[in-house]
Amino acid sequence: MRRSLRVSGHTEGAAAPPASGRGYAHVCPFCGRELDLYDLRDGDQGYWCVPCARGHRAGDLPPGALRPLPEAS
Repeated sequence: MRRSLRVSGHTEGAAAPPASGRGYAHVCPFCGRELDLYDLRDGDQGYWCVPCARGHRAGDLPPGALRPLPEAS
């Protein structure tokens, strides 16, 4: 069975999210705090901000959800 891939919310001219989350921290786009990763009931994973009571699925990142980690020396 062939499964079509869903196009993410990327629009022309907007910065695309990185291909890998390695080297980035998942942060709340509203308050900037680091998010906790949870397993969802449907088997997917999602990030949740407790103070804002908002979250998103790991595969559906909103703009501003990734912050580069400081370089390790």
